[in-house]
Amino acid sequence: MRMHPLRRLRWQLALLVVVYFFAGAASQKLLPGIDEIIPLYGWSLFSKVPNEDSRYVLLILRQRKRTFQPPVSFLNAPETLVTGNRYIGRKVIQRLGRAVERGEADKVRDLRRLLEQSYLTSRVRYEVVFERYDPVQKWKTGANLESRSLGEFASGEGL
Repeated sequence: MRMHPLRRLRWQLALLVVVYFFAGAASQKLLPGIDEIIPLYGWSLFSKVPNEDSRYVLLILRQRKRTFQPPVSFLNAPETLVTGNRYIGRKVIQRLGRAVERGEADKVRDLRRLLEQSYLTSRVRYEVVFERYDPVQKWKTGANLESRSLGEFASGEGL
C-alpha cells in the first residue's frame, strides 16, 4: 500500500528535524574546539552568555549648593542636569572611565571638556564609578559585584 505524498512529506520533515537536532548536538561533542558548524547548530546560546559585565557610570553628586542623596545617575538625571543624547553621552563616559583608569591625563581633560560642554547643563560635581555586575542580579536587586570610584570632578575645574 502506497503512502499519500503529503503523509510521506510529513514523515520526511520529521526525520529531517530529528537528524538536524542530533547532528547539531553531535557536532559540538565530536569536534573539540569548534563551537558550531554552519548550518548545524547545537543551540547552546545561553550557556555562552557571560554572567558578568562591567561599565563606567557617572553619578551627579551636587549641582551648585544642592546635594543629591543618593547621587543621580547620568542616564536617569532630569533635564535640569543633563541635556543632549544620553546614550551618546554614555559612550563618552565609557571612554572617560577607561582614560581615567589608564592615567591618560590629556585624554581625560579632552573627554571631560566634551562631556561637560555637551551634556551637563550647569556646574555640577560628579563622580565616575567603575561597576562590575551580574546582569540578572543587577536587574533583580540593583546589586553590583564591585563598585569602585575613579574620582570626583567638578565641571569646569582643571580644564
